[in-house]
Amino acid sequence: MKKIILILTFLTCASFAQTGIFASAGRTYHGLVGVEQTFMNEHVSANLHWLGYDSDYDFMGGLGVAYRFNGLTGPYVFHASEFLTGRTNDHIYHEDLHGVKEERFYYWRLVFGFGLQHMFTKNLGVFMETGFEFYAGDGGYYTHLDMDDGGLSKDEICLPMSIGMTVQF
Repeated sequence: MKKIILILTFLTCASFAQTGIFASAGRTYHGLVGVEQTFMNEHVSANLHWLGYDSDYDFMGGLGVAYRFNGLTGPYVFHASEFLTGRTNDHIYHEDLHGVKEERFYYWRLVFGFGLQHMFTKNLGVFMETGFEFYAGDGGYYTHLDMDDGGLSKDEICLPMSIGMTVQF
């Protein structure tokens, strides 16, 4: 019985949902580009996004969820969770391997924050958001990722901000 209720709830949410695409300058809830699904009378959103491109990173993407207090126009709180994988610039020479071995990293980036979105029409809007980010990797939690060498540290705190536009279908 619980499974049937869960399936009916999911189908109801999906049937009244609207899909949107977005692009932004920054790395918070929306990432660089992605697609978003908004449901429950425009109060809950979930997205899949891509953070950007860097030749040292194999993958930089994730998903996010947001609760919108007043629907698509107004303030919202969000959480974004991203996976980053790549190689560091610190190449280590191993005599046993007769050459250079690249050091790989796998980090989980978590961002919590708030934003403000304004829809000019039913389909076109802009947003701005800020948050607090931290990273899980190398056996601990860190507050800063050096994008150049792939190293984590607790010495700096980063508060990412972004602005962007969204198109709803």
